[in-house]
Amino acid sequence: MKSIMGINRPKSGVIEYDGKIISGLPSHKIVREKIVYVPEGREIFPNMTVEENLEMGAYSVKMSKRQMEEHLAEQYELFPRLKERAKQKAGSMSGGEQQMLAIARGLMSDPELLMLDEPSLGLAPVIVDDMFDIIVQVNKVRKIPIVIVEQNAFMAMSISNRTYVLEVGNLVTSGDSKMLMDSDDIKKAYLGG
Repeated sequence: MKSIMGINRPKSGVIEYDGKIISGLPSHKIVREKIVYVPEGREIFPNMTVEENLEMGAYSVKMSKRQMEEHLAEQYELFPRLKERAKQKAGSMSGGEQQMLAIARGLMSDPELLMLDEPSLGLAPVIVDDMFDIIVQVNKVRKIPIVIVEQNAFMAMSISNRTYVLEVGNLVTSGDSKMLMDSDDIKKAYLGG
């Protein structure tokens, strides 16, 4: 994901998106290509308010004040808890609320592809369920593809259409998520079954 976003450079080959080579582009230009990355650990701006964090999500794209207000309203509809905390410092929120904020901030730039790196990291199990429900909701409402890198294989597979299993950076298998979840080999190796 970091290579796709131009944070890390690929050692070889090129990264192509929508028929255009994007490897070598700086991150802000990749965001303008409608690709958004929500990093592991959330990386929100803790000393800024929730609303200021959301506004930062739109920083790399040009939008009018009216468009900004529409985007904020959309995020508050998707994440009502963020609306309740709009003026609160982001660093004072719970881990789950911060993860919601990180996703909402990513959506502020109106992506056509959303990449989430370990969205369940550091969250209580009951919050993990809520987080995955939110991811499904975002996919349904925004109708955009979402790529999830997640160590909680069962949760990721339970909400996804397609799964790619990587082991030490190498592709081990891929296929329809439901079919892979039913595979005895996958259950034994990755799902503890």
